[in-house]
Amino acid sequence: MHARREVALFALLAALPALAIAGLFHLRPWPTPMAQQAALFGWGLTGVYLTLGAVGALLAPWTVAPPTPGLREGHRWGGLALWSLGVGFAYGAMDMAINRLTSWGAHLAAVDTRNGYDVSFINVRPPWSLPHYFHASILSECAFRLGPILGLAGLIGLFVRGRGREIAFWVLAVLAAMIEPIEKAVLVRRWAPFGDTPMEQLLNVEAIAWQVVYAVLLRRFGWAAPIIARFGYYLVVRAFHQ
Repeated sequence: MHARREVALFALLAALPALAIAGLFHLRPWPTPMAQQAALFGWGLTGVYLTLGAVGALLAPWTVAPPTPGLREGHRWGGLALWSLGVGFAYGAMDMAINRLTSWGAHLAAVDTRNGYDVSFINVRPPWSLPHYFHASILSECAFRLGPILGLAGLIGLFVRGRGREIAFWVLAVLAAMIEPIEKAVLVRRWAPFGDTPMEQLLNVEAIAWQVVYAVLLRRFGWAAPIIARFGYYLVVRAFHQ
């Protein structure tokens, strides 16, 4: 019963909005600076990522993550949204400060230019940025959190209980925290997995630490929290920033 409830809430609150936004993009494509941004609206990729998220939601009752608030539990949703958006805003503000107030910003811009990216226009412009980055938040968290943490921890949780589930969750959370920063380092910035210089290595450590914070939200509030936190981050660094 708990598994069916989580899947139903995931379908209503995450999968349905993501599919609706993808459908809107196919009907009325908005400008995307990079081809990869448009490719994420493909039905195949969207379906794969949502399937990962659905599996995580299905197996969540066998992990230490709490149940998702019901549709009528406004007080719980309020606390979840407040903490999640606060974390996302804080992460976004730190990234903006690093890029604008330290030498890291110039270094990253030089790396992007070297790799052929137009740093003058890398984000989708409003108002389309709002649905665009909400869709990206859902898919990204399915790929980097719900599937790798809840899905695998839920499988382990079928065979262990109590402290074993807690240990499984946090081991997977730390491992999952490395996926996105290392992927960006290798595929986008073309560094070694943890960077080529002390500056780059420290930047990756900071990114991994924030991914662990997202896992804390997942442990405290359930699968919806990191999605909202990522959207809050995108609101700061992507949706209104060119």
